[in-house]
Amino acid sequence: MFEMVDPLPGALRLKMPGFVIAWRIVDLVLCALRTLELPFIILLLVLLGDVQNSRQALFVADCRLVLWLEFGFATAISAVGLTGNIAMLCRRNWSQYFCFVSALITLVNFGIAVWQTMLLCRTEPPELLCFAIIAITLFIMLRTAFLVFDLIALFKARRFFKERDGY
Repeated sequence: MFEMVDPLPGALRLKMPGFVIAWRIVDLVLCALRTLELPFIILLLVLLGDVQNSRQALFVADCRLVLWLEFGFATAISAVGLTGNIAMLCRRNWSQYFCFVSALITLVNFGIAVWQTMLLCRTEPPELLCFAIIAITLFIMLRTAFLVFDLIALFKARRFFKERDGY
């Protein structure tokens, strides 16, 4: 009876997919939480600066290095991720490069999480070792799921920009 007619035949779809918009908002919140983490990392670095016990000096030196790396990665993820997500929500084509770099930095940051667990396993009592391994396994599984969702959203966005801009 009623037939659906395309109002502009041959026109490109200008609406970004809903999954991309939803995931960019979630990732924007996650990057903002990373930004809130930075003052706490700085506080830990200041507190670890005054260790006098020579027995714990090697462990503290390793912790400082891990914290500096975590600080660098958190800063990079915050800066690149916030920029990419805001630009993606504004439908800027160059935003996908920022989002891909943010995903790559997140992937590299997994190594720091594993290294933190190895440091903990070296110094903590064996009773806590099982809990540390379980915690880091769950953490990596959760972040891997987030990374998969992020990559799905990025490929959907890439297809959207390709259709919209025609290249």
